[in-house]
Formats: sequence, C-alpha cells, structure tokens
Amino acid sequence: MSQTPLNEKPLSLADCLEYADETKELIIKRNALAEIPPLLEKHFNFENVCLIADENTYKAAGQKTKTCLLDSGIKIAGAYIFPGEPRLHADYCFVPLLREWISSFRRGVHSPVPIAIGAGTVNDIVKRTSYELKLPYLCVPTAASVDGYTPNGAALLVDGFKQTLPCTAPAALAADLDVIAQAPSYLSSSGFGDLASKIISGTDWIIADKAHSLGANGSQAIDPLAWRMVQISLVDALNASTNAAKGDRESINALFQSLAITGFAMQYMKNSRPVSGSEHLWSHVWEMENLSMDGVPVTHGHKVTIGTLAATAFTEIFFADPDGPPSPEKNYRRPGTDERRAEVSGAFMDSLSCLSIIATALEKMMDENTIQNINQAFRDSWKEIRDRVLERLIPYAELKDLLARAGCPLKPEDIGLSRTKVISDARRAQMIRDRYGILDLSSDMGNFEKVLYKMETGDIYLN
Repeated sequence: MSQTPLNEKPLSLADCLEYADETKELIIKRNALAEIPPLLEKHFNFENVCLIADENTYKAAGQKTKTCLLDSGIKIAGAYIFPGEPRLHADYCFVPLLREWISSFRRGVHSPVPIAIGAGTVNDIVKRTSYELKLPYLCVPTAASVDGYTPNGAALLVDGFKQTLPCTAPAALAADLDVIAQAPSYLSSSGFGDLASKIISGTDWIIADKAHSLGANGSQAIDPLAWRMVQISLVDALNASTNAAKGDRESINALFQSLAITGFAMQYMKNSRPVSGSEHLWSHVWEMENLSMDGVPVTHGHKVTIGTLAATAFTEIFFADPDGPPSPEKNYRRPGTDERRAEVSGAFMDSLSCLSIIATALEKMMDENTIQNINQAFRDSWKEIRDRVLERLIPYAELKDLLARAGCPLKPEDIGLSRTKVISDARRAQMIRDRYGILDLSSDMGNFEKVLYKMETGDIYLN
C-alpha cells in the first residue's frame, strides 16, 4: 500500500498547470474577457471562431466576448445559443446537433475555433463536440460552479446513463472574476459542494489503494502527485471559499482556482479517480432520474453535496469502532451472479441504462478467494487504515457546519429528496460504477445493511 504524502507542500495553480498536458494557459482575473483575442492568437491556428452559450450565459459574458473579438478584428462565424429556460441538461443528445452546426462553417481544411461561454453544462457539451470534431476549443467560464472546466472528460447522460466521456481539455481558459462574481449565488454554493466532495474522494482513494494491492476490481493505487494536487491544501481551500456564494471576490477566486486544480489533477491522471468517490455515485443515481425541484433541475454540485453528507455518514459509521469493522450481518451470504443480476435489474428496472448498469455491477464481482483476502487484510491493518481515513475525513457535524456557512443544501428535502430515499439509494450507488470505495468495502465485508441501519437510526445523519 502506498503512503499518502500527508506532509508534502501543496502545489500552486501554476504548478498544477505544468502537469496538464492539454491546457496551455488559464487566465483568472478581472476583465479576463479582454484577454481572449491574445489567447486565440497565441494558442490557436484559426480563421474565425464560433460562440456557444445559453441565453443566460450569453447575457452574462457572450455579448462582451463578441465585442472584444470584433474590436480585435477576429471574425465570428456564428453563435449557437441554447434556450435559457428550461435549464439545459448535460445530455449527449445535444452533441450531434452542435457538431453538425460547427461543421457547416468548415471551409477546406479550416474550421472555426469553438468558444464555450457558460458553466459546466455548456462546457461539457462543447468539450465533447470539439473532441469529436478534433478541434481545440477555448473556455469562458461564467460561474465557479463545478470542477469540470479543466479536466479532459465530459460528464454527460448517454441514453439516461451518466458517464464520463473521453474528451480533450480546453486549450485555454479566460475566467473573468467580474463575470463569475455576478453569477447566481446557488452556482457558487454548488461549486463549493463539488469542492467539499473531494474529502470523500480522498478517503475512498485510501481504501482503494489498500484494495488495489489485493487485486480488487475497480481499485487504483494512489498517485502521489495527483494526491498532492487535490488533498494537501483542500481544507484550507474550503475555508478560503466559504463566502463565495455571498459574492466575495477573494472567496470566488479561491474557489475557482481550487476547482481548476482538481480538474488539472484529472487531466494529469486521465481519469477522475483523484476527485470522485462514492459521493458522486449517489449524485449519478439522481442525475439519471433527472432530479428537479419545481421543474428546475438540481445542480450537480448540490446533488454532490447531499451525496457527500451521505458518504461521510456511511464512512463515519463504518470506521466508528477502533477495534475493528462492524461484524457481518447474521446469516450473511454473498449473492451469486444470477442473484446479483436480479438485484440490479430490480433496482434499475425503470432506467434506460438498466442493461449497462447490470453489466457494470457484474464486472465488479470478484471470486471468493479475493473477497476473503480483502476481508482479512483490512481486519489485520484496521488501525492503520482507520487512522488514515479519519485523518482525512471531516466529521459529519463539522462538515454540515462548513456547508451551512457556504450556503449549501444540508437536508435531502433541500433538493427534493427524502431522508429515506437518500439512505436507500446507497444500494443503487454501489452498483453503478466499477470504482472501489467505502460502499464496495462494506459490501465485501458483509456489513453493508448494518451500516445503513445505523445511518438510518442515527439522530444526526441527514436530519
């Protein structure tokens, strides 16, 4: 098991950009929109550009971007503006439409440079479209709402199944603090929730690191550099970002930079392991259900916030006893392949992605010898693993207070869910992705339902 570099000096944004092999430059400052023409001249070979936004983000930054481009003599081939209402979904179905539109401007070997003007959804749609067209693109973020601006993947629904699709990261970004500070407060609190989720990403990675040495499916050893990018200064970054939803520019700057760093960690690793753990699995379940309140889709970061609280509660309960993990459930028997298939089918029978989820769940299954080795190894090294996890974990009560100060949702009802559903959805969260973490470990040790019972009967969790 690798040793996490807990005492390493944190890396700066500039340091992390050095390890990002696809993004060449990121400008974060007031009036950054004025830097777009120089960025284009420096990093792109182009004849013209095209702008992609929705009605809200075009109003926030699109018109000024257009003016800056035209004043610099840069030609604009066209602008694709999604409706502002209903709110745009991060769905792959928009990619073919946008791909065809951009292709219509192709002249010989020349295609326009796509400029994504918006928050996470617009960026992910443009990112995937640009990847399929083999075009570099420029990103103009309009909110500190997600970590998805700088990684080389796009989180999109494909036939109802949330997936991280391969993409090329933006070649350059211009993040204007004046624009981002004017974004609705719920977008900043959403970004804070996404940043806070990295706590669980870290604790799950410690578990996966140990499981990797034992041959567990979906596990991965800790990469010291990626760990250093995300985890070393994470608590400090959260404390510096708590006033972002209040429009405080210093907090917004700290939040955006921290989210960008986590994206660069993904760009460096070529996967989302450093920044996504079991908390995101809860969120993915709700995203597949198109979770909304009063007809308005709940933001990714707010879903992740509740997922982070749920995952924190689960982890806290699992590691509560210093003498060892919760004992296996009485008469516990691991399901066979046919039983597991039936379980997953029943859990996702109404989902268009049911067959894909069944395949993923079956891929996660391991032979009995590997399961027994995992059980024994975690029991034998319980104190070490427990100490390392709890050193990273923010206790539930402290986390809730931190999220409250940042204006994040604190109860399932705040995002249109019930406490019972959130706790029950741990079962579905454990099924959907082949990425080892606390939910898998508890399942392998035969105490999953016991942990859920303690979570449900505890008087502090998700209340």
